[in-house]
Amino acid sequence: MAANKKQRINSDFLRMLIILAALLILAGVTSGSSFMSLLNFQTIGKQLTEYGLMALGLSLAMITGGIDLSTVYIANLCAAVAAKMMDVVAADGQIGGIILACAVALAIGLACGALNGFLVSVINVPPMLATLGTYELFYGITIVIASGKSISVIAPFKKLAAAMVFGVVPLPFVIFLVTAIILSIIIAKTPFGRRIHLVGVNARASAFSGINNVAVLIGAYMISGLLSSMAGLISLSRVASVKADFGSSYVMMTILIAVLGGCDPNGGWGEIPGVATAVIVLQVISAYLNTIPSINNYFRQAIYGVLLLGFMSYKLLRSKQRR
Repeated sequence: MAANKKQRINSDFLRMLIILAALLILAGVTSGSSFMSLLNFQTIGKQLTEYGLMALGLSLAMITGGIDLSTVYIANLCAAVAAKMMDVVAADGQIGGIILACAVALAIGLACGALNGFLVSVINVPPMLATLGTYELFYGITIVIASGKSISVIAPFKKLAAAMVFGVVPLPFVIFLVTAIILSIIIAKTPFGRRIHLVGVNARASAFSGINNVAVLIGAYMISGLLSSMAGLISLSRVASVKADFGSSYVMMTILIAVLGGCDPNGGWGEIPGVATAVIVLQVISAYLNTIPSINNYFRQAIYGVLLLGFMSYKLLRSKQRR
Protein backbone atom coordinates (compact mmCIF):
# COMPACT_ATOMS: atom_id res chain seq x y z
CA MET A 1 0.00 0.00 0.00
CA ALA A 2 2.85 2.39 0.83
CA ALA A 3 4.43 1.74 -2.57
CA ASN A 4 1.11 2.39 -4.33
CA LYS A 5 0.63 5.61 -2.38
CA LYS A 6 4.13 6.84 -3.22
CA GLN A 7 3.61 5.98 -6.87
CA ARG A 8 0.35 7.90 -6.94
CA ILE A 9 1.89 10.94 -5.21
CA ASN A 10 4.73 10.98 -7.70
CA SER A 11 2.29 10.67 -10.61
CA ASP A 12 0.17 13.58 -9.31
CA PHE A 13 3.22 15.79 -8.94
CA LEU A 14 4.63 14.70 -12.31
CA ARG A 15 1.29 15.33 -14.00
CA MET A 16 1.22 18.87 -12.70
CA LEU A 17 4.79 19.50 -13.85
CA ILE A 18 3.94 18.24 -17.34
CA ILE A 19 0.85 20.45 -17.48
CA LEU A 20 2.89 23.44 -16.29
CA ALA A 21 5.56 22.85 -18.92
CA ALA A 22 2.93 22.48 -21.65
CA LEU A 23 1.22 25.71 -20.59
CA LEU A 24 4.48 27.65 -20.61
CA ILE A 25 5.31 26.36 -24.10
CA LEU A 26 1.81 27.20 -25.35
CA ALA A 27 1.93 30.69 -23.84
CA GLY A 28 5.42 31.30 -25.17
CA VAL A 29 4.46 30.29 -28.71
CA THR A 30 1.11 32.11 -28.86
CA SER A 31 1.78 35.19 -26.73
CA GLY A 32 5.53 35.63 -27.05
CA SER A 33 7.22 38.39 -25.10
CA SER A 34 3.92 39.69 -23.70
CA PHE A 35 3.83 36.58 -21.51
CA MET A 36 7.43 35.37 -21.32
CA SER A 37 8.79 38.39 -19.49
CA LEU A 38 10.37 38.79 -16.07
CA LEU A 39 7.75 41.34 -15.04
CA ASN A 40 4.91 38.95 -15.91
CA PHE A 41 6.46 36.09 -13.94
CA GLN A 42 7.00 38.41 -10.98
CA THR A 43 3.32 39.36 -11.15
CA ILE A 44 2.37 35.68 -11.25
CA GLY A 45 4.50 35.07 -8.18
CA LYS A 46 2.85 37.90 -6.27
CA GLN A 47 -0.73 37.03 -7.16
CA LEU A 48 -0.70 33.29 -6.47
CA THR A 49 0.53 33.54 -2.88
CA GLU A 50 -2.77 34.44 -1.24
CA TYR A 51 -5.02 31.70 -2.59
CA GLY A 52 -2.00 29.39 -2.76
CA LEU A 53 -1.55 29.48 1.01
CA MET A 54 -5.27 28.94 1.52
CA ALA A 55 -5.21 26.00 -0.91
CA LEU A 56 -2.39 24.37 1.06
CA GLY A 57 -4.45 24.64 4.23
CA LEU A 58 -7.61 23.38 2.59
CA SER A 59 -5.62 20.40 1.26
CA LEU A 60 -4.92 19.25 4.82
CA ALA A 61 -8.63 19.35 5.62
CA MET A 62 -9.40 17.44 2.41
CA ILE A 63 -6.81 14.75 3.20
CA THR A 64 -8.59 14.13 6.52
CA GLY A 65 -11.82 13.58 4.59
CA GLY A 66 -13.20 17.06 5.26
CA ILE A 67 -13.11 20.50 3.68
CA ASP A 68 -12.59 24.09 4.81
CA LEU A 69 -14.90 26.62 3.13
CA SER A 70 -14.02 29.37 5.60
CA THR A 71 -10.42 30.04 4.49
CA VAL A 72 -11.16 33.28 2.63
CA TYR A 73 -13.22 34.69 5.49
CA ILE A 74 -10.61 33.76 8.09
CA ALA A 75 -8.11 35.64 5.92
CA ASN A 76 -10.34 38.73 5.72
CA LEU A 77 -11.10 38.68 9.44
CA CYS A 78 -7.42 38.46 10.36
CA ALA A 79 -6.51 41.20 7.87
CA ALA A 80 -9.24 43.49 9.24
CA VAL A 81 -8.06 42.99 12.82
CA ALA A 82 -4.44 43.62 11.82
CA ALA A 83 -5.34 46.80 9.91
CA LYS A 84 -7.37 48.14 12.84
CA MET A 85 -4.60 47.34 15.31
CA MET A 86 -1.93 48.98 13.17
CA ASP A 87 -3.94 52.20 13.21
CA VAL A 88 -3.75 52.13 17.00
CA VAL A 89 -0.37 50.64 17.94
CA ALA A 90 1.67 51.41 14.82
CA ALA A 91 0.19 54.64 13.47
CA ASP A 92 3.66 56.12 13.03
CA GLY A 93 5.03 52.98 11.42
CA GLN A 94 6.64 51.43 14.50
CA ILE A 95 7.97 47.97 13.65
CA GLY A 96 7.04 46.65 17.09
CA GLY A 97 3.41 47.64 16.61
CA ILE A 98 3.27 46.07 13.15
CA ILE A 99 4.73 42.81 14.47
CA LEU A 100 2.24 42.79 17.36
CA ALA A 101 -0.69 43.32 14.99
CA CYS A 102 0.52 40.50 12.72
CA ALA A 103 1.02 38.18 15.70
CA VAL A 104 -2.52 38.83 16.93
CA ALA A 105 -3.87 38.19 13.42
CA LEU A 106 -2.01 34.86 13.21
CA ALA A 107 -3.32 33.88 16.65
CA ILE A 108 -6.87 34.65 15.50
CA GLY A 109 -6.30 32.43 12.46
CA LEU A 110 -5.25 29.58 14.73
CA ALA A 111 -8.31 30.14 16.93
CA CYS A 112 -10.64 30.14 13.92
CA GLY A 113 -9.09 26.90 12.71
CA ALA A 114 -9.43 25.39 16.18
CA LEU A 115 -13.13 26.28 16.17
CA ASN A 116 -13.58 24.53 12.82
CA GLY A 117 -11.71 21.48 14.08
CA PHE A 118 -13.74 21.40 17.30
CA LEU A 119 -17.03 21.50 15.41
CA VAL A 120 -15.92 18.72 13.05
CA SER A 121 -14.21 16.40 15.53
CA VAL A 122 -16.00 16.92 18.85
CA ILE A 123 -19.49 18.10 17.89
CA ASN A 124 -19.38 15.88 14.77
CA VAL A 125 -20.85 18.53 12.47
CA PRO A 126 -20.20 17.56 8.83
CA PRO A 127 -17.14 19.55 7.66
CA MET A 128 -18.98 21.27 4.83
CA LEU A 129 -21.77 22.49 7.12
CA ALA A 130 -19.37 23.38 9.95
CA THR A 131 -17.10 25.53 7.79
CA LEU A 132 -20.05 26.98 5.88
CA GLY A 133 -21.45 28.14 9.21
CA THR A 134 -18.17 29.54 10.47
CA TYR A 135 -17.51 31.37 7.22
CA GLU A 136 -20.79 33.22 7.76
CA LEU A 137 -19.72 33.89 11.35
CA PHE A 138 -16.28 35.21 10.36
CA TYR A 139 -17.82 37.19 7.52
CA GLY A 140 -20.29 38.84 9.89
CA ILE A 141 -17.61 39.69 12.46
CA THR A 142 -15.47 41.28 9.74
CA ILE A 143 -18.41 43.39 8.56
CA VAL A 144 -18.88 44.64 12.14
CA ILE A 145 -15.16 45.41 12.54
CA ALA A 146 -15.04 47.24 9.20
CA SER A 147 -18.48 48.87 9.64
CA GLY A 148 -19.36 47.56 6.18
CA LYS A 149 -16.52 49.51 4.52
CA SER A 150 -12.99 48.77 3.37
CA ILE A 151 -10.18 49.32 5.86
CA SER A 152 -6.92 50.85 4.68
CA VAL A 153 -3.54 49.86 6.05
CA ILE A 154 -0.65 52.08 7.15
CA ALA A 155 1.96 52.89 4.50
CA PRO A 156 4.97 50.93 5.90
CA PHE A 157 3.09 47.63 5.80
CA LYS A 158 2.45 48.06 2.07
CA LYS A 159 6.13 47.40 1.41
CA LEU A 160 5.85 43.72 2.40
CA ALA A 161 4.09 42.56 -0.77
CA ALA A 162 6.28 44.77 -2.97
CA ALA A 163 9.58 43.50 -1.55
CA MET A 164 11.94 41.49 -3.77
CA VAL A 165 14.43 38.84 -2.68
CA PHE A 166 17.78 39.42 -4.44
CA GLY A 167 15.97 42.11 -6.38
CA VAL A 168 14.23 39.53 -8.59
CA VAL A 169 11.94 37.11 -6.71
CA PRO A 170 8.83 38.56 -5.01
CA LEU A 171 8.90 38.06 -1.24
CA PRO A 172 5.29 36.71 -1.15
CA PHE A 173 6.28 33.95 -3.59
CA VAL A 174 9.27 33.04 -1.40
CA ILE A 175 6.93 32.84 1.60
CA PHE A 176 4.67 30.52 -0.38
CA LEU A 177 7.54 28.25 -1.43
CA VAL A 178 9.04 28.05 2.06
CA THR A 179 5.61 27.29 3.53
CA ALA A 180 5.01 24.56 0.93
CA ILE A 181 8.40 22.96 1.66
CA ILE A 182 7.85 22.99 5.43
CA LEU A 183 4.35 21.60 5.04
CA SER A 184 5.61 18.91 2.64
CA ILE A 185 8.10 17.73 5.24
CA ILE A 186 5.45 17.74 7.98
CA ILE A 187 2.98 15.72 5.90
CA ALA A 188 5.49 13.27 4.42
CA LYS A 189 7.98 12.77 7.25
CA THR A 190 6.26 13.20 10.59
CA PRO A 191 3.83 11.06 12.62
CA PHE A 192 1.29 13.88 12.42
CA GLY A 193 1.36 13.71 8.62
CA ARG A 194 0.83 9.95 8.63
CA ARG A 195 -2.04 10.30 11.09
CA ILE A 196 -3.77 12.86 8.86
CA HIS A 197 -3.75 10.34 6.01
CA LEU A 198 -4.93 7.50 8.25
CA VAL A 199 -7.83 9.54 9.60
CA GLY A 200 -8.83 10.34 6.03
CA VAL A 201 -8.67 6.71 4.92
CA ASN A 202 -10.75 5.35 7.81
CA ALA A 203 -11.42 7.44 10.90
CA ARG A 204 -12.89 4.53 12.86
CA ALA A 205 -9.92 2.27 12.15
CA SER A 206 -7.47 5.01 13.07
CA ALA A 207 -9.25 5.51 16.41
CA PHE A 208 -9.08 1.78 17.16
CA SER A 209 -5.36 1.84 16.34
CA GLY A 210 -4.78 4.38 19.09
CA ILE A 211 -4.75 7.62 17.10
CA ASN A 212 -6.37 10.64 18.74
CA ASN A 213 -8.65 11.67 15.88
CA VAL A 214 -9.82 14.80 17.69
CA ALA A 215 -6.28 16.12 18.09
CA VAL A 216 -5.40 15.30 14.48
CA LEU A 217 -8.47 17.03 13.06
CA ILE A 218 -8.14 20.10 15.25
CA GLY A 219 -4.45 20.30 14.32
CA ALA A 220 -5.21 20.08 10.60
CA TYR A 221 -7.84 22.81 10.74
CA MET A 222 -5.62 25.00 12.92
CA ILE A 223 -2.87 24.82 10.28
CA SER A 224 -5.46 25.74 7.67
CA GLY A 225 -6.53 28.73 9.78
CA LEU A 226 -2.91 29.82 10.29
CA LEU A 227 -2.17 29.68 6.55
CA SER A 228 -5.38 31.62 5.86
CA SER A 229 -4.31 34.35 8.28
CA MET A 230 -0.93 34.54 6.53
CA ALA A 231 -2.76 34.90 3.22
CA GLY A 232 -4.88 37.67 4.70
CA LEU A 233 -1.83 39.64 5.87
CA ILE A 234 -0.13 39.33 2.48
CA SER A 235 -3.35 40.38 0.74
CA LEU A 236 -3.65 43.35 3.09
CA SER A 237 -0.14 44.45 2.14
CA ARG A 238 -0.65 43.93 -1.61
CA VAL A 239 -4.07 45.58 -1.95
CA ALA A 240 -3.43 48.08 0.88
CA SER A 241 -6.96 47.53 2.19
CA VAL A 242 -9.40 44.80 3.19
CA LYS A 243 -13.14 44.22 2.78
CA ALA A 244 -15.31 41.55 4.35
CA ASP A 245 -16.09 39.96 0.98
CA PHE A 246 -12.68 40.32 -0.68
CA GLY A 247 -11.54 37.24 -2.60
CA SER A 248 -14.82 35.34 -2.40
CA SER A 249 -13.98 33.61 -5.70
CA TYR A 250 -10.93 32.08 -4.03
CA VAL A 251 -13.14 29.49 -2.31
CA MET A 252 -13.75 27.62 -5.56
CA MET A 253 -10.16 28.15 -6.70
CA THR A 254 -8.71 26.57 -3.57
CA ILE A 255 -10.94 23.51 -3.97
CA LEU A 256 -9.97 23.24 -7.63
CA ILE A 257 -6.28 23.47 -6.76
CA ALA A 258 -6.53 20.77 -4.10
CA VAL A 259 -8.24 18.39 -6.53
CA LEU A 260 -5.86 19.24 -9.37
CA GLY A 261 -2.92 18.64 -7.05
CA GLY A 262 -4.01 15.09 -6.26
CA CYS A 263 -6.15 15.37 -3.12
CA ASP A 264 -8.97 12.84 -3.03
CA PRO A 265 -12.32 14.47 -2.12
CA ASN A 266 -13.09 11.33 -0.08
CA GLY A 267 -9.95 11.81 2.01
CA GLY A 268 -6.85 9.75 2.67
CA TRP A 269 -4.83 10.84 -0.37
CA GLY A 270 -2.88 13.95 -1.25
CA GLU A 271 0.52 15.54 -0.83
CA ILE A 272 1.76 19.11 -0.83
CA PRO A 273 4.16 19.15 -3.86
CA GLY A 274 1.34 18.38 -6.28
CA VAL A 275 -0.92 21.00 -4.68
CA ALA A 276 1.82 23.66 -4.71
CA THR A 277 2.49 22.99 -8.39
CA ALA A 278 -1.25 23.15 -9.12
CA VAL A 279 -1.29 26.65 -7.59
CA ILE A 280 1.35 27.76 -10.10
CA VAL A 281 -0.50 26.02 -12.95
CA LEU A 282 -3.75 27.83 -12.18
CA GLN A 283 -2.07 31.23 -11.95
CA VAL A 284 -0.24 30.61 -15.23
CA ILE A 285 -3.62 29.79 -16.83
CA SER A 286 -5.06 33.02 -15.41
CA ALA A 287 -2.10 35.07 -16.64
CA TYR A 288 -2.32 33.47 -20.07
CA LEU A 289 -6.04 34.23 -20.33
CA ASN A 290 -5.21 37.86 -19.54
CA THR A 291 -3.29 38.01 -22.82
CA ILE A 292 -6.48 37.07 -24.73
CA PRO A 293 -8.76 40.14 -24.62
CA SER A 294 -11.77 38.27 -26.00
CA ILE A 295 -11.98 36.10 -22.85
CA ASN A 296 -13.61 38.05 -20.02
CA ASN A 297 -13.60 37.26 -16.32
CA TYR A 298 -17.04 35.63 -16.40
CA PHE A 299 -15.89 33.12 -18.99
CA ARG A 300 -12.79 32.48 -16.91
CA GLN A 301 -14.92 31.46 -13.94
CA ALA A 302 -16.78 29.06 -16.25
CA ILE A 303 -13.44 27.52 -17.26
CA TYR A 304 -12.54 27.00 -13.60
CA GLY A 305 -15.94 25.43 -12.97
CA VAL A 306 -15.52 22.99 -15.86
CA LEU A 307 -12.03 22.07 -14.64
CA LEU A 308 -13.32 21.47 -11.10
CA LEU A 309 -16.24 19.30 -12.24
CA GLY A 310 -14.02 17.35 -14.63
CA PHE A 311 -11.29 16.58 -12.13
CA MET A 312 -13.74 15.85 -9.31
CA SER A 313 -15.50 13.32 -11.56
CA TYR A 314 -12.16 11.81 -12.56
CA LYS A 315 -11.04 11.50 -8.93
CA LEU A 316 -14.30 9.92 -7.84
CA LEU A 317 -14.16 7.35 -10.65
CA ARG A 318 -10.54 6.53 -9.81
CA SER A 319 -11.44 6.24 -6.11
CA LYS A 320 -14.23 3.74 -6.89
CA GLN A 321 -11.87 1.70 -9.04
CA ARG A 322 -9.28 1.51 -6.26
CA ARG A 323 -11.86 0.48 -3.69
